Amino acid sequence: MIDFLKYKSACIFFSLVLIASGVVAYFMQGGFKYAIDFAGGAEINISFEKSIDIGVLRDAISSQGWQDSVIQSVGKDGKNFIVKLGGVTVEGLEDKFRMAVDAATPGNTMTVNHIDWIGAEVGKDMKKNAIFAVLLSILAILLYVAIRSKFAYGVGAVVALCHDMLAVLVCILLFKEQMSLSVLAAILAILGYSINDTIVIFSRIRDNVKKMKDHTLNDIVNVSINQTLRRTLLTSFATLLSVIAFYVLGGESLRGFSFVMMLGIIFGTYSSIYIASPVMIYIEQRAAHKKEVL
Repeated sequence: MIDFLKYKSACIFFSLVLIASGVVAYFMQGGFKYAIDFAGGAEINISFEKSIDIGVLRDAISSQGWQDSVIQSVGKDGKNFIVKLGGVTVEGLEDKFRMAVDAATPGNTMTVNHIDWIGAEVGKDMKKNAIFAVLLSILAILLYVAIRSKFAYGVGAVVALCHDMLAVLVCILLFKEQMSLSVLAAILAILGYSINDTIVIFSRIRDNVKKMKDHTLNDIVNVSINQTLRRTLLTSFATLLSVIAFYVLGGESLRGFSFVMMLGIIFGTYSSIYIASPVMIYIEQRAAHKKEVL
């Protein structure tokens, strides 16, 4: 049997260092890189007479200083694209865009089908709604776990969720990924994935507490984690393979989503063992100590 709790201090230290590095990176980089969903900008739908390599289009856009751009290929013929440009102004954009792309694709006529604009105020509202959605999800999960089991289990689960979310946000900062609606969707998805792993372990702990009355809580938790380990690893591995396939084959539009999902699966499995369980043990032991004092 593996003594998982033997390594809890080292793992908690690692998590604290990771989150601290994220705080440093946040201030050094001036915050997150926001996609046009949150920062505002333009979404340009274009088509070409002939097929074009997406790399040529990307170089043409970068040459104009539009670094915060996302290019998505639509269909398989290489003629239709959606270009998202963040932090741009309406005035003169279409002409400047046409000149840059036409210069890079001589003999291949480009048509601008339409341009959609997202204002900065709309982006701010979406940021607020995104934060509210995440906080509401965490609160709902806390209530669910607390009602279904003891308060200590609910706190342990929510601390693990907050850990996963912070760890993923740190990696987004360190790898300089854009914060977009698809990334937000992935963050909400991993909250659900992580709590599922945690509930499986906590359910086994709750059952074993009744069966192993002569054992310490640490022993019960270790036994429970070992009993659920095979199921946890197999589920995580199978899900991870699917997400890796999305990352490799899904193209630019799915890259941010699949990147965050990969991180979420790894951190979710890790936190269910090394964050949620130790926090639950700490709260239970504190409560037991207070009863003894009283």
